[in-house]
Amino acid sequence: MPTGACGVNCDVCGLYVKGVCGTCAAGTDERAKKKLDEQMEVINMHCPILACAVERKVGYCLRDCNEFPCTKFESALESLLGPGPYPYSAKYLAMFRTRLGKNKGEKT
Repeated sequence: MPTGACGVNCDVCGLYVKGVCGTCAAGTDERAKKKLDEQMEVINMHCPILACAVERKVGYCLRDCNEFPCTKFESALESLLGPGPYPYSAKYLAMFRTRLGKNKGEKT
């Protein structure tokens, strides 16, 4: 079961299920750069979350990035999908920050 750098399993990702996107990869996976190229061809943009993970050499944001949750998860795909956090809800991101001991209103 492929999982994107965002931490979402492709089998439950709405973009994958609707056929908008193919399977993804970890940011450290050699297939991730190919995935970014495919995204540019199909939807004329890169997933900012995957692009960031590749650039920072982070496998999975939830597990491997000290800056998670960051603002990319709050506005990553607004231009494609409209306003709102993606792929996690604002409440989930707030809970994650709280459990890490980060301030609720602080954005990293």
